[in-house]
Amino acid sequence: MTTQIQFLLTYRLEGYVFNPLRPQGLSFSNAATGVEIEIRAGGKEGDFEFGHGNLELRAKISCHATERQIGFVDKFLSERIVDPRETQVPLPYVIRQEEVVSSDGKIANGYSPTSDFLPIDLQALCTSKGEELKKHAVRFVRLLRWLEKAQGPEKICDCSDPRFRLYWRTNQGQYYSVPWPRQESITLTNDGFGGLTWSSEDQQTFSELWINENQHEPLGHQLLREAKEIVEQNHRSALLICYSALEVGIKQHISRCAPDAGWLAMYAPTPPLFKILRDYLPEIHKGKQAVENWAKIRPELKLIDRFVEDRNKLAHRGESISGSLDDYLRITEDLLFAFDVLEGHCWAKSRVSRHFGQLLGWKPTTRESSITIQILE
Repeated sequence: MTTQIQFLLTYRLEGYVFNPLRPQGLSFSNAATGVEIEIRAGGKEGDFEFGHGNLELRAKISCHATERQIGFVDKFLSERIVDPRETQVPLPYVIRQEEVVSSDGKIANGYSPTSDFLPIDLQALCTSKGEELKKHAVRFVRLLRWLEKAQGPEKICDCSDPRFRLYWRTNQGQYYSVPWPRQESITLTNDGFGGLTWSSEDQQTFSELWINENQHEPLGHQLLREAKEIVEQNHRSALLICYSALEVGIKQHISRCAPDAGWLAMYAPTPPLFKILRDYLPEIHKGKQAVENWAKIRPELKLIDRFVEDRNKLAHRGESISGSLDDYLRITEDLLFAFDVLEGHCWAKSRVSRHFGQLLGWKPTTRESSITIQILE
């Protein structure tokens, strides 16, 4: 008799695409956690979106269970029976004068029991494994969008999203929905700036990010994404969040690369961003090939002085800014990916803007934004 329960989390990635087509999808496993995650495109061969759109994320994990738990789940799934000795719900169970679960535990056709019908230990197991899969799926998506420079909302989880599903089984047959009333979800959308331009190099890089349990999408990148998301709705808030993204990025970068100066960087109320970027960063990374052309980006760094001035005008005096928010968003993104490069993520060289990368002598980005327009007759 099997002693494991297998859980499956699925989520439909609306608005996100593979570019170019990738019918085989992406698949990763983590031996340390036992989690397997894949993203695949839906549709059939010949369909317009085959291998391209209608993506679905699937995360799997197995866990050991007692014979009693396996027996309850087997009957629950295959025979639609709730063991009256195990459930906490008084039987028979009646809704609007209709018996939906009989006194001997038989579930009526068309009725889907809630998690209350499960033994308390199985309720806890479902909740625990659902949260575990969600945690790994969220981290997976964050690492993926960071690596791919994919546009999308900063917030990934939305417990009200109906596209989130959790399933379980005790054998190699089909999965069944877990009767879990509070289903949480992950959200990943593309704002129209291209898809997952996957390559064998990306496969290797993401594998290294994924197996390192301490690696997460940096907070600076998350804040910048949040700023971009509200540009159209709230120009001023976007500028302030963008500034916070840059400041947090600088402080965390110094803390990681120059621990002795980390405390000062983290707790200094108004660190001199321009001087840090112009003088201090090249000093702490002295001898690294990645910064040998750092002096060439000084004209770009002059934007930071204007950025600081505009931020202070807005935050302290409520005055309008004189510079360009688009420029501030761009230089912040370039610098955040530059910090990634200096911390050993060589793949981030191709995530900066073309001009910024050329100044530093880095490989120009090949991840150009593209829009596909379908002409309907």
